[in-house]
Amino acid sequence: MTSRLRSRVTHAAALALLSWAGFGCSPRPGANEDAKTAESQPAAAPTAPPPSALAPAPPEPPKQEKLPSDILSGPDKAWVFSFEASAGYEKAKADCDEHFATDPKGRARCISKARDAFTADAMEFKRDDAGNDVWVIYHTQSKKLVQVYSVQIEYGEQGTDTVQIKKLGHEKGKPLLFAGVPEFKVKLGGEYSLELQDEKHGLLSYDARLGFITTQ
Repeated sequence: MTSRLRSRVTHAAALALLSWAGFGCSPRPGANEDAKTAESQPAAAPTAPPPSALAPAPPEPPKQEKLPSDILSGPDKAWVFSFEASAGYEKAKADCDEHFATDPKGRARCISKARDAFTADAMEFKRDDAGNDVWVIYHTQSKKLVQVYSVQIEYGEQGTDTVQIKKLGHEKGKPLLFAGVPEFKVKLGGEYSLELQDEKHGLLSYDARLGFITTQ
């Protein structure tokens, strides 16, 4: 009797163990549906990097700097004498101050006379009708500019703000500056001013004016 009872208990325990194992290995509800849904979803495409990340932007080309000769010979550009910025003004001012210390009108006339003594009032660096580079000097007469000198030139050595001017001959008129000198140097102060160092007159300053010659 006891052994039969023990056999039944053992058989019941075995059945319970098999039932528990089968329950643990069976898929959870809805697991198959989740797997099918995941398989049906298309794979996400990789995100492309922005164009700027693919290659660096090309550097901007450096700006082409103008040669001093290009600045000198700009279209329709004249160079007009600046008495106040030249050496002659300081000398005239000192002399006139000394002789007309108590006479303002006399001092003004004195300085004006010193200015009028200098006659290279304007100049151009341009191309003539034959395509030659020429240097032209003008003098003011009766409030009009009159050409008084011209010479064929070529541009020599150029720096960042200087250029050598070589005279090639074919002179016309009387040279008011650099007489008997085969070449001279021009120093630029940017696009709109230049300086010359003349042996007779010292430092000479000129300012650029567009359309100044053709409108006179």
